[in-house]
Amino acid sequence: MLETFVILSVVSLIFLVMAVIILSGKGDSLIAGYNTASREAQDVYHKRRVRILVGVLLIVISLALPLFGYLLIRGYKEVVMVALPATAFVIITAAFVAAHFWVKKKDK
Repeated sequence: MLETFVILSVVSLIFLVMAVIILSGKGDSLIAGYNTASREAQDVYHKRRVRILVGVLLIVISLALPLFGYLLIRGYKEVVMVALPATAFVIITAAFVAAHFWVKKKDK
Protein backbone atom coordinates (compact mmCIF):
# COMPACT_ATOMS: atom_id res chain seq x y z
CA MET A 1 0.00 0.00 0.00
CA LEU A 2 2.94 2.32 0.54
CA GLU A 3 3.70 2.16 -3.19
CA THR A 4 0.17 3.39 -3.90
CA PHE A 5 0.66 6.34 -1.56
CA VAL A 6 3.96 7.24 -3.22
CA ILE A 7 2.45 7.05 -6.70
CA LEU A 8 -0.56 9.16 -5.68
CA SER A 9 1.75 11.70 -4.03
CA VAL A 10 3.91 12.00 -7.16
CA VAL A 11 0.83 12.46 -9.36
CA SER A 12 -0.43 15.00 -6.83
CA LEU A 13 2.81 16.98 -7.09
CA ILE A 14 2.58 16.95 -10.89
CA PHE A 15 -0.99 18.28 -10.69
CA LEU A 16 0.11 20.95 -8.21
CA VAL A 17 2.90 22.11 -10.53
CA MET A 18 0.43 22.21 -13.43
CA ALA A 19 -1.98 24.26 -11.29
CA VAL A 20 0.72 26.82 -10.50
CA ILE A 21 1.67 27.08 -14.18
CA ILE A 22 -1.95 27.52 -15.25
CA LEU A 23 -2.77 30.02 -12.50
CA SER A 24 0.29 32.06 -13.44
CA GLY A 25 -1.16 32.46 -16.95
CA LYS A 26 1.60 30.55 -18.71
CA GLY A 27 -0.13 27.20 -19.14
CA ASP A 28 -3.08 27.82 -21.42
CA SER A 29 -1.85 25.02 -23.67
CA LEU A 30 -2.30 22.60 -20.72
CA ILE A 31 -6.04 23.25 -20.55
CA ALA A 32 -7.63 20.42 -22.49
CA GLY A 33 -10.05 21.52 -25.17
CA TYR A 34 -9.72 25.25 -24.60
CA ASN A 35 -6.49 25.73 -26.51
CA THR A 36 -7.66 23.67 -29.49
CA ALA A 37 -11.07 25.34 -29.70
CA SER A 38 -11.79 27.89 -32.40
CA ARG A 39 -11.50 31.59 -31.60
CA GLU A 40 -15.31 31.86 -31.61
CA ALA A 41 -15.62 29.02 -29.11
CA GLN A 42 -12.93 30.55 -26.89
CA ASP A 43 -14.70 33.91 -26.91
CA VAL A 44 -17.70 32.30 -25.17
CA TYR A 45 -15.65 31.97 -21.97
CA HIS A 46 -13.67 34.38 -19.79
CA LYS A 47 -10.06 33.30 -20.27
CA ARG A 48 -8.97 34.35 -16.77
CA ARG A 49 -11.88 32.49 -15.18
CA VAL A 50 -11.07 29.35 -17.16
CA ARG A 51 -7.55 29.50 -15.75
CA ILE A 52 -8.84 29.97 -12.21
CA LEU A 53 -11.36 27.14 -12.51
CA VAL A 54 -8.86 24.65 -13.93
CA GLY A 55 -6.16 25.71 -11.45
CA VAL A 56 -8.44 25.36 -8.44
CA LEU A 57 -9.70 21.99 -9.66
CA LEU A 58 -6.14 20.75 -10.03
CA ILE A 59 -5.33 21.96 -6.50
CA VAL A 60 -8.38 20.18 -5.08
CA ILE A 61 -7.42 16.98 -6.88
CA SER A 62 -3.80 17.31 -5.74
CA LEU A 63 -4.99 17.56 -2.13
CA ALA A 64 -7.44 14.67 -2.41
CA LEU A 65 -5.09 12.11 -3.95
CA PRO A 66 -2.60 11.86 -1.04
CA LEU A 67 -5.54 11.79 1.38
CA PHE A 68 -6.95 8.72 -0.35
CA GLY A 69 -3.47 7.18 -0.40
CA TYR A 70 -3.14 7.77 3.34
CA LEU A 71 -6.54 6.20 3.95
CA LEU A 72 -5.43 3.15 1.96
CA ILE A 73 -2.27 2.84 4.09
CA ARG A 74 -4.38 3.01 7.26
CA GLY A 75 -6.55 0.14 6.00
CA TYR A 76 -9.69 2.03 4.98
CA LYS A 77 -9.99 0.39 1.55
CA GLU A 78 -13.79 0.19 1.74
CA VAL A 79 -14.06 3.88 2.58
CA VAL A 80 -11.81 4.80 -0.35
CA MET A 81 -13.83 2.59 -2.70
CA VAL A 82 -16.93 4.67 -1.88
CA ALA A 83 -15.39 8.07 -1.21
CA LEU A 84 -13.15 8.26 -4.28
CA PRO A 85 -15.94 7.94 -6.88
CA ALA A 86 -18.18 10.20 -4.78
CA THR A 87 -15.46 12.83 -4.60
CA ALA A 88 -14.83 12.57 -8.33
CA PHE A 89 -18.55 13.02 -8.99
CA VAL A 90 -18.71 16.12 -6.78
CA ILE A 91 -15.61 17.65 -8.39
CA ILE A 92 -16.86 17.00 -11.93
CA THR A 93 -20.33 18.33 -11.13
CA ALA A 94 -18.87 21.45 -9.53
CA ALA A 95 -16.66 21.99 -12.58
CA PHE A 96 -19.61 21.76 -14.98
CA VAL A 97 -21.76 24.08 -12.89
CA ALA A 98 -18.95 26.61 -12.48
CA ALA A 99 -18.11 26.44 -16.18
CA HIS A 100 -21.71 27.13 -17.13
CA PHE A 101 -22.65 29.80 -14.61
CA TRP A 102 -19.36 31.51 -13.70
CA VAL A 103 -16.89 31.01 -16.55
CA LYS A 104 -19.27 31.43 -19.47
CA LYS A 105 -19.80 35.00 -20.67
CA LYS A 106 -23.31 36.33 -20.26
CA ASP A 107 -25.36 37.11 -23.36
CA LYS A 108 -26.06 40.79 -23.77
